[in-house]
Amino acid sequence: MNEKLKEKLAQATDALNQKHFSVAISLLGEATAEEPENAALWRQLGHSYLEAGKPDDALEALTRSLRLNPGDATAHCLLGNAYGSTCDLEKAAACYRRALEIEPQHVRAEELLIKTESLLESRAHYRAGLKLLYSASPTAPDLNQALRELLQSIVIFESSPARDNLLECARKLEALRSEWNVPVAMTPELDPWAEACRRGYESALLEKWSEAREAYHQAQSLRPGDAFVHHALGFASAEAGEIDAAVRAWLRTLELDRSYDFTQFGRV
Repeated sequence: MNEKLKEKLAQATDALNQKHFSVAISLLGEATAEEPENAALWRQLGHSYLEAGKPDDALEALTRSLRLNPGDATAHCLLGNAYGSTCDLEKAAACYRRALEIEPQHVRAEELLIKTESLLESRAHYRAGLKLLYSASPTAPDLNQALRELLQSIVIFESSPARDNLLECARKLEALRSEWNVPVAMTPELDPWAEACRRGYESALLEKWSEAREAYHQAQSLRPGDAFVHHALGFASAEAGEIDAAVRAWLRTLELDRSYDFTQFGRV
């Protein structure tokens, strides 16, 4: 690389560090035109496109870079970022794996691979949940499993789009509702708990979801080991628009009873 190109690359790097992406792209575009066989220039151009939010252009530049220097671990990592920006997570993960094959101690590639594999796992649970939720005639077991899949997707990736499907899943489960009497030997100490459950149940029937949520929250605090109360709290919370609270409640239900039937709504 001649001195003129070296200076242009230094200017482009400085512009990139200062987030002047259009300047960096312009300088590197000129540099690659002058020296099209320089893999480092194409890699830096791809990096600049990525920072500018232009993943398609980044893909082209980084592919050119790797065609010239296939052993560049950082270029593979950047290519993974470009694929990730286009939501092609499988190809992104493959790029990070390739970077680690070349450079096993590439910390950034390792971090991104772990994150991407988690996103892929979360997406698999999300898609499994949607398939069950929107099947032609979902059965109670289908919907029970759908809720479990959606919850698992959120556990793995907190911002999973599965959050948007929880309420519909809960409503479909509620449509198949089977009521049962909670088998508890009543004592004076349990009277406040039973009263809270009664208020929660009656509020839910009247679709007064905030009141139902408050009542079941009280019942849960009085008797935290009852799976059905956590489920009812989850359902009321979801209807009240408190999705985070619903997720916590349903996960607690499953901690207490892995085989819990979410179509069951207890009556004390």
